[in-house]
This record gives sequence, C-alpha cells and structure tokens, in this order.
Amino acid sequence: MNEKRINVIAHCYLNPETRVKGIKSIDGKRILNQITSTGSQNEPIIQLPCPEMIYFGANRRENTKDQFDFPNYRRFCSDLFLPYADMIEMFEKDGYQILITGVSKSPSCGALTTSVGGKAGKCDAFENKTETGKGIFFEEIENELKRRNIPFEMSE
Repeated sequence: MNEKRINVIAHCYLNPETRVKGIKSIDGKRILNQITSTGSQNEPIIQLPCPEMIYFGANRRENTKDQFDFPNYRRFCSDLFLPYADMIEMFEKDGYQILITGVSKSPSCGALTTSVGGKAGKCDAFENKTETGKGIFFEEIENELKRRNIPFEMSE
C-alpha cells in the first residue's frame, strides 16, 4: 500500500456556511480527525469547490439528485472539476494514493449515499429519501478520474 496519501474533501467540511440554510450542520472536525488519525497530520488536503453554492447561490433551497440531474448542471460539475483532476493526476503520478471524502446524502457530493425524489418547482412539503449511490458532482469526479485511469478511493 502506498504511504503517500492526499485527501480530497468536499468543500463544506472546511466551510459549513456553504451548506443549504437550515440543513443539519456537518461535522468537519470528525473528517479532519479521521484523516489525521489514519495517517500523518501533515497529509495534504485538496478542498473541492461547492458546485451547488456556485451554481445555485447561497440562498438555494434543499434539492435532490433527481432535481439536479440535467445536462447543464452535469456539464458545469464536470468543467468545475477539471483543474482539480489535473492536480490530482499530478499527485497520483508522484506516487500519492488518492482518498476522496464526500458528504452523506448530498445530491451533489454524496460518495456512497445521495438524496433522491422531490417534486420540481414549488411544493408545500419537501419529500425525499436516501439511496445508495453518488451525487451528481461525485459521479462526474468518478467519470473523469476513471477516464484518466487514476486509481482512487471514495468514502463519506
């Protein structure tokens, strides 16, 4: 197993203010503790951008993967990741193991679970459920890294 590792983490672990207002806060300290407890405290971290905040803004409402799954948002996520993919590729070629940490139930950054369902447009009650799978941004990340033949691990 490779000794050099780089941790690629979802944006809101280091900046929880980018999360949808009113959503349960995220425990970024848990992720950072997990990273430092499994390796060196000096392991590099790449903080991914928050595609939802950039695309939909700070005052967006809660949505699901189904509501985000349209061509323009997928293309946006894919394009947003490209400079990060270049950076990850350089680290991988330098011998780093790539560890990517997503956000449980996120419609964009879910690595293992995502939120699905919900009606489009205005509705009185927001209904959704959690299902196994990746969010839109993390699907695009996976597609790009596989296209480049870069080995990686994903977790939440």
